[in-house]
Amino acid sequence: MSPLFAQGALSGATSCLALFSASLLVLLPARVAGQEALPSVEIGAATIVSADRVEERVDKSSSAVTVIPSAQIEKRAATGLTEVLRGTPGLDLYETGGPGAQTSVFLRGATPGQTLVLVDGLRIGDPSSTDGSVDLGGLVASDIERIEVLRGPQSALYGSDAMGGVIHILTRKGEGRPRASILLEGGSYGTAHLRARVSGSEDRLWYAFAIDALTVDGHPRYGYRITRPLTIGDSKTPLPPLPLNDPTNKGGASARLGYRVSEDVAVEAGFFGYDSAIRFDNPYSFSAVDIFDPQNHQHATFAQGFARIDADMFDKALHNRFTLFGNVTNRDVWQARSCYDASYNSYNCRRGYRGERRGFEYQGDLTLGAFGLLTFGARNETESVHTSQDPVPPTTFTPIDAAQTTHSGFAQHKLTLFERVDLSYGGRIDAVDQNRTFATWRATGAYRFEETGTKLRGSAGTGARVASLYQRFSQYGDPALAPETSVGYDVGVDQSLFGERLYASVSLFENRFRDLIEFGRAPSCAATQAFGCYYNVGRARTKGVEFAGEAILVPGEWRLRASYTHLAAENLVTHRSLFRRPRDKGTASVVYAGVPGLELEARLTIIGPNPDYDYIFSQRVTLAPFAKLDLYADYKIDERMSVFARIENVNDARYEEVYNYGTAGRSVYGGVKFSW
Repeated sequence: MSPLFAQGALSGATSCLALFSASLLVLLPARVAGQEALPSVEIGAATIVSADRVEERVDKSSSAVTVIPSAQIEKRAATGLTEVLRGTPGLDLYETGGPGAQTSVFLRGATPGQTLVLVDGLRIGDPSSTDGSVDLGGLVASDIERIEVLRGPQSALYGSDAMGGVIHILTRKGEGRPRASILLEGGSYGTAHLRARVSGSEDRLWYAFAIDALTVDGHPRYGYRITRPLTIGDSKTPLPPLPLNDPTNKGGASARLGYRVSEDVAVEAGFFGYDSAIRFDNPYSFSAVDIFDPQNHQHATFAQGFARIDADMFDKALHNRFTLFGNVTNRDVWQARSCYDASYNSYNCRRGYRGERRGFEYQGDLTLGAFGLLTFGARNETESVHTSQDPVPPTTFTPIDAAQTTHSGFAQHKLTLFERVDLSYGGRIDAVDQNRTFATWRATGAYRFEETGTKLRGSAGTGARVASLYQRFSQYGDPALAPETSVGYDVGVDQSLFGERLYASVSLFENRFRDLIEFGRAPSCAATQAFGCYYNVGRARTKGVEFAGEAILVPGEWRLRASYTHLAAENLVTHRSLFRRPRDKGTASVVYAGVPGLELEARLTIIGPNPDYDYIFSQRVTLAPFAKLDLYADYKIDERMSVFARIENVNDARYEEVYNYGTAGRSVYGGVKFSW
């Protein structure tokens, strides 16, 4: 995609923003005298991150990290976290047909199973899924304080799955006077959305509670707005007429409640969960009547809880944190004529998947004065999976009922030399019962030029991923599968200029993956695995450039944000590009806040050609490049009430994220928020 095209598209976005602004100003009521403009997201060192398992200012971090603040989450999280995460450097998202559908995340070219997702420090991957990854389509943004996207191998601190990086979702911890809000929203495709929150603190007690509910009539997931001829799974029969819609209904809740027992001891408990019900399509069926059968639907629930004790010792030189945690994922999938009896007669059935995780973790942070900070800890975690089918004819269903326990220990030393050089180094050992023990390491360094606002940084480390329970213990599994491994590095520069009115960050990275788990016929397959098995064979390499920048063009009025990623992802066995990793993508936003209480934003997303796979014709395909423009508006009428609106896909672009799965056309949404 040429720079000239991008420049023209951005110019068009600015023009649309001006028209959107003028239209909205005519409709808005007069501003209450004396009110301040909406606050903007600050650029600079004040942002707090926990990339190294301890909270620190972002200018002290040597990692490549992006922080998405609550204001941005609030603006884009109506249907979940997918739109919130879009535009993050190095991150790709793929939604199979609208809100609530299966949504996968790739970080620096790593697969979904190689990207660790945490909520309040706890992993939420589904132990019952094929690769143990998270389906982001089910998540809701009930009350999120910030999201940190930490790029590069992080297994030395976070353990298995953190090969491409870590997405850390942190829910709000109540503080200050009690506050509450209710948000109501509706719009295109039969969308209705509700979010309610209450939080605060009083004396030694703090609390935060939130609920979120979404219903969407949606559009057909498969084939919607696709103009080329489509067939069913036999590659010959034309696809039948599309249904009117494929609805989604999901809701979620979060809660945190804490109490400071004394100056040195605090206790806290938390909850996070969601419930999601969707209808999906089955385009790979050989029977046309089964493709859009209403029988095809899924119900999924997730619930997570933790109890935590924080205790300071030795005049606060040692901070101790003890966490007891557990979560459970339940998925029930009903599908038309997808089960078979011994005579290969098909029938409707339900398949059930239940994944559980429970464990205990200790972390200590020891302040060493001039010698820095030592972080150390241990973790014990057990994952289990149970599958079921209803009805169950004899000899045709093999359930999975398995578990694995991982024992881990980790340590990291951070120190600052000469008030300019920030260093860290550390490692971790993970021992999996009846499987392998593996070690990972990571080292980082940064040099800060305070006079010029420049930071040079670099990191190197290793990553690992334990085979999922499905890959080890299903009828296609191998209990002896070795962990996938990787080694990676990045170097970068962060630059602030003109009193932090201009900020830019550039990173160069490379990762090499070994012992990747693939499915097929192999010498390691058992005699009963006639269709194939999982085995270690794959090798891959990803490398690229990431850019993120923000500029205050006119203080208090105009702001510009942009990000860009160039990625080369190659399968080192076949020497072909990896699927669903576009070489070039970027976003650019123009934000206007020149009228008190009003904020307008035009956001342009550009994605280059993207390799994918046609599973019906068993061939590689390339998804066409596209550009999509979204507009956002928010007006704060007074301290208690604000109104907002957005237009997504203003240019009505026809595009695909996953081959043959449709995406929404031009859509309009609006709502109101009450706060007190």
